[in-house]
Amino acid sequence: MTAERGRKWPWILMAAVFLVTAASIVSDKIKARQGPPDPLPAEVKPWFGPRNQTEALTAADNGVANARGRLQNAPDEWLRLEMLGRALAARFRISGSYADLAEADAVLARGMANSEPPAGPSLSRATVAVLAHRLDAADAALKRFDSQKGEPTKDEEADGWAIKGDIGFQRGDIKRARLAYARAEEVESNASIALRQSMLALRTGDPLLARRRVNAVLRAGKLTRSAKAQAALMRATIAYGEGDWKTAGVWARFADGFFPGNPLAMAYVAQQRAVDGDPAGAVKQYEAILANAPLPEIMDALAFTLRLQGKGAESRVWANKAGALWTERYRQLPEAAAAHLVEHELALGDPAKALPIAAADATRRPHGASLILLARARLLTGDAKGALATLARAEKTGWRSAGLYLALADVHTALGDTDAADDAREEALDLNPKATDPAARFIWFGHD
Repeated sequence: MTAERGRKWPWILMAAVFLVTAASIVSDKIKARQGPPDPLPAEVKPWFGPRNQTEALTAADNGVANARGRLQNAPDEWLRLEMLGRALAARFRISGSYADLAEADAVLARGMANSEPPAGPSLSRATVAVLAHRLDAADAALKRFDSQKGEPTKDEEADGWAIKGDIGFQRGDIKRARLAYARAEEVESNASIALRQSMLALRTGDPLLARRRVNAVLRAGKLTRSAKAQAALMRATIAYGEGDWKTAGVWARFADGFFPGNPLAMAYVAQQRAVDGDPAGAVKQYEAILANAPLPEIMDALAFTLRLQGKGAESRVWANKAGALWTERYRQLPEAAAAHLVEHELALGDPAKALPIAAADATRRPHGASLILLARARLLTGDAKGALATLARAEKTGWRSAGLYLALADVHTALGDTDAADDAREEALDLNPKATDPAARFIWFGHD
């Protein structure tokens, strides 16, 4: 197996991006808007909220500042702690700052401790715990939420079911995830649930259903520019999974123009430039993004693009910068950063360093993405049989992606079983006809 394939999977990033903030979600008749053909980008309209990344960050900063001010007047009141935790989590979703996520997690844990069960910020605590991939904490918070005496609102009930679906998905229990998301949709059909269902459908081998789900969000009327842009990036991700690079580029560029200044949308556009045959132009775009948003995931993409061009020295400079940032994030929130750090080490660093982190992450979150990373770490450190067993576990969960079958092909090749390797490669190509195209190696964001 090549190092290029060893880096696959940024689930955490996609999870953080596609859990749209509650403030930007307005209930709409999502089901009625599902179904191909895709809406044309020109048909996608905004409703309210910030027009670009700068306005969104300003609003988020104001929200955090206001919540801190209120908390000063009653520093032990759990409702005010919840307000600050929610404001920090909202800013994390915009900025990607792990400092915000770590503080939100700590503040909400304090709110839980300062309240008499079953009261307390249990639903907010569960939401942030899932973002941080602390699934046991999320479970405990949901149990407390479910034990409350008062009837939850429809929004709260739907959120509770959706979080249960997230936990099931990350634990590799696809059936539980599907049922929980369905219950959430029955209670309150909204964009956040539709995007979760879209990701579930895509990673279980049903891109058509994934498209139907995301199309509902793109067609919905009462959503922010940010929410629509996130849905567009999900549509691009689906297109990458199907090998439809042209469509991926259309929606990536739409997201970038519809909600300007978002680093992830800009990174998708830079990536698409490399896929379209201009990696040098992609490098320049990545560098421009990093000048204003020094995010390690974008540094990784740049470093890998440089490596594919044979620019090893330049690649190492960016890889080292990214590695230092991932190490710091891992110190802050080990569960949240684990898969990112593993991916970084497999693609640009030391597979031996990745292996124990991948093993721990797969123990906590034994879903397909984590298991594929673990399998690649095992293969790159000489344990092909262990890698094969790990991929069998991933397939047994119901995970279906070209990335899974390409990993299987690599493992079978290492074990000398060329027939099985050919079969696995065919499975990958059935899902994504461009899975083995050399240009696919440039796809860092939205790959499987």
